Amino acid sequence: MSDESPDSDVIILDLSSEEINEAFANAPLYLKKAIVKARTATPGQQVKTILANGTEETVNSAQEGDIIVTNPGGEEYILKFEKFSARYEALDDQGTFRAKGVIRAITNPIGKSISVKAPWGEEQFGDAECIVAATYDPLRPDEVSTDRYIIGKEEFLATYELTDKDPDSDPNKLGGLTTPSQVADELLAEMPQ
Repeated sequence: MSDESPDSDVIILDLSSEEINEAFANAPLYLKKAIVKARTATPGQQVKTILANGTEETVNSAQEGDIIVTNPGGEEYILKFEKFSARYEALDDQGTFRAKGVIRAITNPIGKSISVKAPWGEEQFGDAECIVAATYDPLRPDEVSTDRYIIGKEEFLATYELTDKDPDSDPNKLGGLTTPSQVADELLAEMPQ
């Protein structure tokens, strides 16, 4: 499932391992609820994705037609136009979009800083508390996507919510929780390790 990297503080996580596949198959679904800003990237433009905790998550270079997305917390990343149009819908305010994507999510199974090979081909880093995500295709609900990546914990808690799009999930699971920190603690406690 993982190997030591040359930097012994970071573990290389194999996102295609049997253990990770099983964890994703049993993971709850989360809907991205954020309103984001987006703009067309300039080919060759480099974007560093820096999380709220200061972790440099990844660096990506834009290609023709790519889109730069800016989350509410300021985190920026590049998406191919096809992925962007499948995951976001335009709002009336130009350059503003509502997320509509769904993911399967698990907590970092190692509990230490990790590195993964991101779908865009670059190395991506996460700390001990990061979330590991796989996109979810409602047209293929029994398939676990190989489009897998890291989301910082703070970014995840600010932009995702448990969804009832899966008939096996319980929309009342979070009943009785009143503060954002209680909801966050409950969401993280329910996520497969």
